[in-house]
Amino acid sequence: MREIRLCDDASLDKVYGLCLNNSLGLEIQGFYNPNLIDTEESEKLLAGYKETLVNFQGGKSLHAPFWDLNLGSKNPDVRKATMKAFNYAYKVAKELGCTEIVVHNGFIPNTSFYEGWVRNATAFWQEFFSDKDGSITMMIENQCEEDSEVLKMEIDSVNDPRLKVCLDIGHAHANSNMPVEEWIITLGSRIGYLHLHNNHGKVVGRPSYKNDEHLGLDMGTMDIAKIFALLEEHCPDAVWNVECKLDYIEKAVDIISELGYLNRNKHNKL
Repeated sequence: MREIRLCDDASLDKVYGLCLNNSLGLEIQGFYNPNLIDTEESEKLLAGYKETLVNFQGGKSLHAPFWDLNLGSKNPDVRKATMKAFNYAYKVAKELGCTEIVVHNGFIPNTSFYEGWVRNATAFWQEFFSDKDGSITMMIENQCEEDSEVLKMEIDSVNDPRLKVCLDIGHAHANSNMPVEEWIITLGSRIGYLHLHNNHGKVVGRPSYKNDEHLGLDMGTMDIAKIFALLEEHCPDAVWNVECKLDYIEKAVDIISELGYLNRNKHNKL
C-alpha cells in the first residue's frame, strides 16, 4: 500500500490523535451531506478543519457529498446536481490540501443498462475534468453495485489517470453477488484507494441496508489477512483507509500492525 489513513466519520477529534501517534493520514468525511453545499455552515466547518490540520503532515483525502446523486443518470437535472456537488468537493479538497476525493457513482442496479449508463458517466467525467489540474485523483466508491463490471467499464471508458476506483470491501461483501476477492482481482490496478471494514455479508431475513455494519476488522466474516495479501498483490500502490465505526478503529490499527502492514506505510518512513 502507498499509505494508511483513518476515516474521521465527520468527527475529527475522535481520530486526530490516533493519526498523529501512528503517523497515519486522514480521510475527511465532514462534508458528505449535499445540504452543506455553499452554506455558511460549510464555511465554518472548513475553517475548523483548516485550523486543526494546519501542521498535519499525513496524507489527506476528502469524501464528497453523495446522497441522491447519480453521475450517469438519464435525468440532466440529476447530473447537474451531481456536478455541482463534485465541484464543491473539489474546491474544499483544494483548500484542505487533499490529494484524493472519494465519490459515489449513484448507480442503482437493475435500473439502467451498463452500456448506456457508462456513456453518460463518461460524458460527465469529461466535462468535470475539462477545467481541473492533475493534483487530485477522483476515487469512485462502490456502494450498491452487484459486481465490479460497471466500475471497470467506467474507468476504462474514461481512461484518465485522474480517475480510479475506491474499493469499499465492506460494501462489496454486504451488497454484491461477487466475492470481495474477485472484486480485487477483476479491478486490479484500477483500484487506487480502499475503504476497510468488516461485516457479516448478506444475512437472510435482514433488510439489506443493515448488512453494511462497518464493524472492526476482526468482527465480521471476511478473512482480512487474505484480503490484505490480495490487495498487496493486485493494487500495491493503493491508499488504505480504515472506515470501521469509531469504537473499533483503534483496534483496527492494532490488527494492521499485528499483520505487519503498519510498518509498510510509506508515510511512516518520511
